[in-house]
Amino acid sequence: MKKSSNFILLIIFLLFFQMQGKGQSAECVTDYIHNNLMQTDSAYRKQLLILESQVDASIQNQANSILKSLIYTIPVVVNVIHLGEPIGTGSNISDIQIQQAIIGLNDRFRNVNGLGVDVEFDFCLASRDPNGNSTNGINRVNGSIVPNYPANGITPTGNMCSGAVETAIKDLSRWPVSDYYNIWVVSEICNGGFVGYASYPVGGLYDGLVIVSTSMTSTSGTFPHEVGHGFFLYHTFNGDGGNVSCPIDTNCLINGDHVCDTPPHKQGDCGITNPCPSDSVWDNSRYNYMAYCPLVNRFTQGQKDRIRATAIVAPRASLLTSLGCVAVGINEISSNNIFSIFPNPAQSVINVRSDIKLLGSAYVVYDNTGKTILKGKITSENTIIEVGNLSGGIYWFSVGENLKQTFKVIKE
Repeated sequence: MKKSSNFILLIIFLLFFQMQGKGQSAECVTDYIHNNLMQTDSAYRKQLLILESQVDASIQNQANSILKSLIYTIPVVVNVIHLGEPIGTGSNISDIQIQQAIIGLNDRFRNVNGLGVDVEFDFCLASRDPNGNSTNGINRVNGSIVPNYPANGITPTGNMCSGAVETAIKDLSRWPVSDYYNIWVVSEICNGGFVGYASYPVGGLYDGLVIVSTSMTSTSGTFPHEVGHGFFLYHTFNGDGGNVSCPIDTNCLINGDHVCDTPPHKQGDCGITNPCPSDSVWDNSRYNYMAYCPLVNRFTQGQKDRIRATAIVAPRASLLTSLGCVAVGINEISSNNIFSIFPNPAQSVINVRSDIKLLGSAYVVYDNTGKTILKGKITSENTIIEVGNLSGGIYWFSVGENLKQTFKVIKE
């Protein structure tokens, strides 16, 4: 029976590897890394349990929060670890390919095809590096000097394949995880055994995702799949015991993938009907970016809630305060045709310069959980709001009728 099960898994892997060129997700190694750490690293296990609790609370807090309608911007840096090829060939993929891959990623998270939900996430290639200098958000490093990398690519931590040590590859180029989401583009993973993997959001120097160069494209299903992991989405078939049995679904918030509108299924179940019992819409799983099924095309509302809840708790919350996507030389001013806010980031006060039409209008300052921190009224065309006592972080300023005008304010 074990040999038969392994044979079935091999066939499934080969099938999805072939479909990768058509934009479907092929097998990732995220689960292997995660499960290994859960069994061997007590600190990791404790941190994951704490994160689950925080994300659950964050989902509840966002239910009636103004934050649920705001678009989050995530700065990314793409570290291309190539084999010495000229730019645009082999593993040293072109700037255009990377830029198009980011566009494709955003299209999927913003539900451009209309088949899922708009996660209201935008990923941007960094325009400001950690030293405050201009950048295109792409770093290129020749990794051929690292032992075993030219022959077998990178070895995920805890895996036994004969590629290069993961930390040795990532140390070639990585930016602070507090301000940038790191993406490492590599030649191979375990000599072609996998196409990508990502860290669940527990932080650390090497937090980010790894993807093979051939999957870093505008049509790739692997890219949104791995980013989904990076923002705490599990596989839709999580808990199937390796394609053996239907995942437990006693409580959809804590079983399976911890999402209620993605029906549990086995990894290889991708047909017209779901053999596993569920009242949820089957298409939400078999066409999901977090499945291994072909023709993936959506995230669901439940996944959106989980992604966005993850984004506003540590360690991902600091990405929302990052200046990585703010062009060098631009003075930070949040504005529209009715009012402007400056300076932004702020240290002790923010100035609200408003149209006379807003005089007497209420304003509210929220924190990242949607809790009201400050409130008052626009008393003049240049209202000063004291923020010196606030902790550093991201806040949201709303003003006007029904609080429709909302902007992000960063407190240093």
